[in-house]
Amino acid sequence: MKDALVGIMVQMMPYMKPVMWIGAAAIVIGVLLLLLVTFATGGARAQVRLAGMIAIAVGLFFLACQLAGSLLNVPPSINFGDSSKFQFWLVPFWQVGLAVLLPGLILHRLGRSHAA
Repeated sequence: MKDALVGIMVQMMPYMKPVMWIGAAAIVIGVLLLLLVTFATGGARAQVRLAGMIAIAVGLFFLACQLAGSLLNVPPSINFGDSSKFQFWLVPFWQVGLAVLLPGLILHRLGRSHAA
């Protein structure tokens, strides 16, 4: 069973970087919408909260994947280097998860407040 789970985890690794970029895009969009709400009279608070919730979900997903990988004794990480040039800059999933989760929590909180 453990070998099957490790195999699934290895097959999923190439698809984790796009998921991370979805979380980063949600943060950027949320910050832009927050600026719109702050400096204009736009009513985009619900969209700021939605972007925050997407970022929170992505962050929690990466933290859960880190936990599952740790239980399988296979620490998951994302390579930000260029593997074709044998450059390996490995970042653990828990760091990616926290880097997306914390701004998501802030966006969700700021999108909920009524004071601009």
